[in-house]
Amino acid sequence: MNRRMDTAIHPLKILLQLQLATDSSAVVHLPYIFSSLTSDYFSPNPHLSKWTTRINSLLYSKDPGGRWAGLCIALKTSELSRDIMVEFAQIWLGVALPMLSRSEPKPTTKAAIRLLAILFSASSGLPEFQRQVATPNIPKFTTALIALIDKNVDEELKILILETLALLIPIYPTPHRASYSALSSLSFRFLNGGALIPTSEALLKAASRLYSVLPYTGGKVAAVTLWRKEMDETLAFGWSAFFALRTTFPEEGKNLSQQPTVGEPQVAITLGVDRLQSCIVIISDLLSSTTHRPVQLPLGSLVQFAITLLSCSTDNFRIEHYDPSTRAMEISVIPKIWKLSCDLISCIARSAHNHLTPNLTRLVSCLTFHLEQNRTVSQRLFLLTTLRSLLTHCHPLDSLLIPTRLARAVLPSLFIILDTPTELEGRSSVTKSKKGKRRARDYEGDEVFNLSRSVICPSLDDGKVILVALEVMQFLMRNNNLSSAVHSISSRVLISVLLALPQISPTLLSIDPSLHKRLIQLVRTMSIEFSSGTTSEMSKSLSLVIHASANDGGHDSDLRNLDILLHPRVPPLVRALPHVESLSLFRVEASQEETEALRTLGLQTAACPDQSTLWAGDVTMENGTSAPVLQPRTLS
Repeated sequence: MNRRMDTAIHPLKILLQLQLATDSSAVVHLPYIFSSLTSDYFSPNPHLSKWTTRINSLLYSKDPGGRWAGLCIALKTSELSRDIMVEFAQIWLGVALPMLSRSEPKPTTKAAIRLLAILFSASSGLPEFQRQVATPNIPKFTTALIALIDKNVDEELKILILETLALLIPIYPTPHRASYSALSSLSFRFLNGGALIPTSEALLKAASRLYSVLPYTGGKVAAVTLWRKEMDETLAFGWSAFFALRTTFPEEGKNLSQQPTVGEPQVAITLGVDRLQSCIVIISDLLSSTTHRPVQLPLGSLVQFAITLLSCSTDNFRIEHYDPSTRAMEISVIPKIWKLSCDLISCIARSAHNHLTPNLTRLVSCLTFHLEQNRTVSQRLFLLTTLRSLLTHCHPLDSLLIPTRLARAVLPSLFIILDTPTELEGRSSVTKSKKGKRRARDYEGDEVFNLSRSVICPSLDDGKVILVALEVMQFLMRNNNLSSAVHSISSRVLISVLLALPQISPTLLSIDPSLHKRLIQLVRTMSIEFSSGTTSEMSKSLSLVIHASANDGGHDSDLRNLDILLHPRVPPLVRALPHVESLSLFRVEASQEETEALRTLGLQTAACPDQSTLWAGDVTMENGTSAPVLQPRTLS
């Protein structure tokens, strides 16, 4: 009796009787069917045969909506039950594959492609199924997709076709070997920038992904040769696109290869940028792809290409006989070229890792030069992000000058947190006339009621710049080649930020409320790291460690720091503490190198012209030591 009741209320029977009763109801209730189906529904039960029969009837329906619903339900069934997929795959292939050659609605065509893709890809662990069903139909499927993309202008359908081919080629490389030329031409059609309208980012990535997996068709031996051939051709294509963007510059323009005349400068520059972006995306995908055997990475050529892109500027332009409009257009795309170069450098760092270390000094030097210039927030963000990738994936920077120079260029990105003058000072500096001074009635604490206070980080990029700059400074302060003066200034700036952040409201810091917490956690972690050199030094930071452990919920790093305090592995330094008169508490007692570094970074305040007072904002901590809170002036 209970068994009969369980059969009567089986979910598949309810779906068959209500939602799948007619073809039109199947279309209407398809979202509900998808949300209710689970793998438990397809365990052995007497309703499976009726379910598959209903799918087949929908596939042969005269209504296009019914055929679309049948393809979707077959796709969902294949995802949830591998046994049913293997049993009915040949029948579903015979229905879905001819749909690609007929004039079907686009939703039906897309559903057919997705069903065939999962039938071919999910059967990778079934050798007999591949031999009898998949391998004979793969060439037909590829040919149908190539013909389908030629006669359709829908971008979503093109992306789906390119992604499907990129998915199947690594699984079935041998059946695609005869189609290598057609597939290469198909992918390069969207990578060559042939249209006057720039290629969309999604279509560009899909075509690049297909182009990067084509070496699989060469097998285990020839795949390495095909990969290197594609890399060399892509680099040559990138050089050609770059030279086409530098026709008014003699150093680059003289190397310009023979390019077809495109027409107006607006069209030529847009086409050149599109081609250069395609080159960077292809190289990134090729570096991220896998091969059966090791390949020789052309690291020297890639680094030279990246440095050339990053070093382009407005200097040394051709004075005689140049078009002013072309010149203006080429100057306007220089920041875009820098951005593409940084994307390439980051990808090389993630792929080559420590093999990039011999070129690390050249790359960091070029990036440091850009940070020393007056760049926009978005430009500083991708420059700092590239530096973070280089310092993360390569060995420490082995240079006596570059770490100090880079730290000087990165530190101004942190001053925005410290340079927060009060609203009272801002209003009093504006009123210059005597009459205005008499009428100005600014009371202490009046800025609390001012609702027009500006946010320190008005955009998301401003907050990201501070976060990435802190991460870069963390790597630099670990470097032994960093000068003692800059290391001392960096430590004081770090402590100043640590003391200033809790006094700033999260809503006044950034439009992103989570930035405040992330900054405090990162700065606190860095402060503990650089205060734990020895047991003696870390014992003075006991209050900081305990405070971090209590507020952050006890992360592994905090517990490790506490463990070092309780169970030191190294004995403390046996030396006397320095006398008070030997501590540099006054600006006049600072070394000449440190004073010059402060002046260069803009940390000298107008209130201390004689440099004979204490650091601005000195406070006394619990252990009696003085921690300076820097208040730098606004950099010009």
